[in-house]
Amino acid sequence: MSKNDIANMSVEERVALMEELWASFDRDDLEYPVPAWHERVLEERANSKDEDFIPLAEVKKSLQSILHDA
Repeated sequence: MSKNDIANMSVEERVALMEELWASFDRDDLEYPVPAWHERVLEERANSKDEDFIPLAEVKKSLQSILHDA
């Protein structure tokens, strides 16, 4: 699959492809080390008092609604 193939896909098709790619990591049971910078960001977020976080379920629901209406 080329970059041009991906560019010609609809948003819904690209999201489905991205989900399939992420799921493939689970299926292959790959061990991938988490970079140190990523661990620092996660730690900072866990300790943050920021109230602007949106639960993943809400984000997915919102994206599905947007994609469905597109």
